[in-house]
Amino acid sequence: MALHVCNDPQGVLENRHQLEKETIPLNRWALAWQKHTDQFYRVTRKDIGKGAYDKDTSILNVDALYTTEPEILIGVFTADCLGILAFDSTTPCVCTIHSGWKGTVQKITYKTIAHLIQKQLLHPQTTQVFFGPSLQFDSLEIGQDVITQIQAMDMNTVPFLKPISEQKALFDNQGLNIQMLRDLGIPSENIHPSSYDTLKDTQDTFSYRMNNRLKEFPKCGEHFIYGYIDKKSLNE
Repeated sequence: MALHVCNDPQGVLENRHQLEKETIPLNRWALAWQKHTDQFYRVTRKDIGKGAYDKDTSILNVDALYTTEPEILIGVFTADCLGILAFDSTTPCVCTIHSGWKGTVQKITYKTIAHLIQKQLLHPQTTQVFFGPSLQFDSLEIGQDVITQIQAMDMNTVPFLKPISEQKALFDNQGLNIQMLRDLGIPSENIHPSSYDTLKDTQDTFSYRMNNRLKEFPKCGEHFIYGYIDKKSLNE
């Protein structure tokens, strides 16, 4: 589904055309070209079509998108990193976030959701959050440089690190993002983790790390975490 990392752009567009049949027309999509930042962006009508047909028209240098306008499909791409979909149907507002370890260290999830709560676009008690496939705790191995950055965060990260040697540890990226949501007042029952591990569930997921291990292809596929506000639901 991603144009910025693919071997066959035409094949990606064919996949997108298949998905538009089940969602909304491709010319009403607005997509990001993520760069592992902590930046978020409000998508409006002026952004319709960005990144839909050409990666070079994507919304650049942001890793989270949100919108309050109906009939605009927003989304992010992941292939080991964590993809997050948050929405509040009472507002309505929908948000998609891309957070690998770099994004998590920068607290992109916390910053984005806190902003939306402050603007009263999301209300903790009515916000639902879903996580896409990612490297789970037992598969996300990190080195000392990353460990140091995680430990320097302004929150308790001890439960989310499991040392495996003097210089390496396993990291619960999904768990730390869940904690950020809880810290913002979102109830645990409104948070829906994923059990898919991209390094182990190779038949059903894409993994950048596994792809590099196999050295079979220069690029791998990516999951598409997307959402939109259905205009029909607003009239119900």
